[in-house]
Amino acid sequence: MPTISVEQSLLRQLVESKGRKHDVEDLAFRLPLMGTDIDTCNEEVLDIEIFPDRPDLLSPETLFHGMMPFLHDSPPNPRLLVHPGTISMKVSPELSKIRPVILGAVVRGVNIDEDVIKRLMDHQEKLHFALGRGRKRASIGVHDLATIAPPFRVEAVDRQHSFIPLAMEEEMTIDEILQEHSKGVDYAHLLQGMEKVPIIFDSNDAVLSFPPIINGDHTTVTTKTRDLFIDVTGLDIRACESALMLVCLQLSVLGGKIESVRVTTCE
Repeated sequence: MPTISVEQSLLRQLVESKGRKHDVEDLAFRLPLMGTDIDTCNEEVLDIEIFPDRPDLLSPETLFHGMMPFLHDSPPNPRLLVHPGTISMKVSPELSKIRPVILGAVVRGVNIDEDVIKRLMDHQEKLHFALGRGRKRASIGVHDLATIAPPFRVEAVDRQHSFIPLAMEEEMTIDEILQEHSKGVDYAHLLQGMEKVPIIFDSNDAVLSFPPIINGDHTTVTTKTRDLFIDVTGLDIRACESALMLVCLQLSVLGGKIESVRVTTCE
């Protein structure tokens, strides 16, 4: 089962922001009833294993969201507030046979520090495991919206197409990424036998993402990021919708405003 480690100081900050008292002893007693096994629960840290049917508890922020009605009698809030957005993403019909489910969202106004980046990336990878089944059913890309130019489009490209992938300084072709980049080597099997692969472009033809493998380097989220674009692609609509919702939920707990992205589907 997936595990998460949460600083009690973060949970205390979130709980007290809603006018409730964070009681570590009560947390240790009642949290297992929500679908967790507790490894450690003391004044400093909470280490828990999450049951497979509770992917909504895989980050400190979504755990907090689930805890509040159960442990603190807060009104349940099962719906995300999503504002109509102006950004669109057009999907080529070729994607129907490559990676048919493609979703997006924008979250604005998030205060980001190094700890937030770490928690966001950790949540992303846990969702890849729990919902995405190793990125096959669903994979997530998170981007600094200020570095890209909407509207976006998703196209199938041949394996000689090149761009600068995350954590690299020079362009690499698709084949080079799949053979030499660490993420490419890990997930190349997901694109085995495909002559063309999916790429998300912005309006300047810059590559945002090569799902389900790697993002473009220039879209990296930093402590200066305030607005984010999230793409989720895959083979399973329910897994993709759940992954997108949970990343947006995490960011909304941090004060973000969620906006819809209009997707012209490949169906």
